Amino acid sequence: MSTRIILSLAFLAIPLICLTACPDCCTTDTCDSIYHPDYRLADCQKTIGNFKKGNTTHYVHSEGFEFDLSVSYDSTFSSNWSDYCVIAEQENRTVYLSSTYPIMNVEINFYGRVNVSKEENTREFNIGQSAPVFISYRNTSFTFELDSTGLPEEMGIDNAIRMLDTITFNGVTYDSVFVIMDNTHYNAINYNEEVDGELAHLYFSRTKGILKLECTDGKSFTIKEGDDHE
Repeated sequence: MSTRIILSLAFLAIPLICLTACPDCCTTDTCDSIYHPDYRLADCQKTIGNFKKGNTTHYVHSEGFEFDLSVSYDSTFSSNWSDYCVIAEQENRTVYLSSTYPIMNVEINFYGRVNVSKEENTREFNIGQSAPVFISYRNTSFTFELDSTGLPEEMGIDNAIRMLDTITFNGVTYDSVFVIMDNTHYNAINYNEEVDGELAHLYFSRTKGILKLECTDGKSFTIKEGDDHE
């Protein structure tokens, strides 16, 4: 076989190897047309609950003692994730509510889901989007999703999320309170009554944040405002 024929066969073999061993390695535009989303926090996720660092709220525990929960940490940060060609950037926010004595910590996480159009540089809720919130204390956690006004986007099933016009805690009446069932009993799809622990709820206000947090161990703590605790 002549040298010219051998070289010709070698050049023909290169694209064949690329196509069989690495389908994408020989193409440069495979992912060029893929849009890389940029997810940001919704405005309601930045203001709901008035979780400004340094703010303090007084509570009374079901066991009788009173304490203050302060916003000890409030951080907004970006994270990245990828799925094949799609590379996304996501803005998130984490808030810690802490007390010095007794030592208690509540963690609140906001996950950016508002898609930012890089072409138009605008922020809008797209169809089907929501603003997720995750709140946890010890072994009890709650998840709910907000619409653009800061209200629960979906009520769920079996009264997993309810809206109350008013409710009174320790002599103070609060308006537009939503009540969320704990994640152990409700997983956003199904209600499960055959689980360990008591059914627990979170009472939440857009302006005041946590009004009452019940735990699956039967304990709870409730907001107590006014001058009687000072």
